[in-house]
Amino acid sequence: LGLELIEYCASQGNPTGVNKKAALLESNQDDCGAFQLYDACYHTGRVNALLLFNLGWCLVNGIGVKKKDVDTGIILWKKAAAMAPDEGSEEAAWYLFEEYKRDDPNEARKWLDLAEELGFDDAIELKRYDLPNSD
Repeated sequence: LGLELIEYCASQGNPTGVNKKAALLESNQDDCGAFQLYDACYHTGRVNALLLFNLGWCLVNGIGVKKKDVDTGIILWKKAAAMAPDEGSEEAAWYLFEEYKRDDPNEARKWLDLAEELGFDDAIELKRYDLPNSD
């Protein structure tokens, strides 16, 4: 019944259903199928932060796509982070930090602070042990 429910939700364009079905496809090494699901749902306008993060992940890392598109992936991550505290916004904030930390430390700090605020474990640990407190 669980798989049928996931299939039904995904077929209706529900972003949570799409995320779950895409995760199943990814676990079966069907990255192209997962990307196509994320992309199709995105183009209907029915999105949540996790879907935006996942679609951005595919684009930034070239997973399931014909061509990497880091710039578009980062835009999607920013949209996901803007949906905080929704699930997926914390990962988006963390990976935005990762993208910016070398070239734009001020921008990186903004995303690290958000990831920490949202409870992302890696951000909490990094700020606790590796970065001086700016307060």
